[in-house]
Amino acid sequence: MRHTSFAAMQCPIARGLEHVGEWWSILILRDAFRGISRFDDFQTNLGIAPAMLTRRLTALIEAGFFTRERYSDRPARYEYRLTPRGRDFRPVL
Repeated sequence: MRHTSFAAMQCPIARGLEHVGEWWSILILRDAFRGISRFDDFQTNLGIAPAMLTRRLTALIEAGFFTRERYSDRPARYEYRLTPRGRDFRPVL
């Protein structure tokens, strides 16, 4: 089945689905609202494969829902912080 784009729709919920319509994205956002911000914590809590988590977090960053901030240099580790746009998505959940 071909994916339908909702980007041009007037409805903000439909436009939001363009970025978070995949179920892992919704669960990642849910966990972020519960205070989770580190990759390992998302992975442990969700039981998601690392490659899938990386793809979903990258997509959410590109969509403006998260920023990625380094908290450790050795090894390089990052936190994923909700942006104002990401926080605005809370009522949808």
